[in-house]
Amino acid sequence: MDALLPLLALLATLAIVWNFVADRQAAEQATTFARRACEEAGVLWLDQTAQPVRKRLARNTEGRLCWRRDFDFEFTTTGNERHLGRVSLVGRDVVGVVGPPPRVPTVFGFPGTT
Repeated sequence: MDALLPLLALLATLAIVWNFVADRQAAEQATTFARRACEEAGVLWLDQTAQPVRKRLARNTEGRLCWRRDFDFEFTTTGNERHLGRVSLVGRDVVGVVGPPPRVPTVFGFPGTT
């Protein structure tokens, strides 16, 4: 019984460290997707970060129980206002990015257009 307590303490410590590392990796991945969404939309990504806002259990596409992590980021189109975007991950998979709408291509030079 005396040897069981240190083993349980070690397992709890390992679980906490693993969770911390997984949270950091998810934050880096969310940051990459937030940056990419802003670049593709041609908007300014504010604060250069994605902040964790929610963490809960969910099932991935294979039906296994994983953490679902939601991260918020902010962007601006004119520099005068702030808009909120969100990146959602289940496990290591990005399951949703809500943010700036994609850039609409502008066409110039066709007859009849000004």
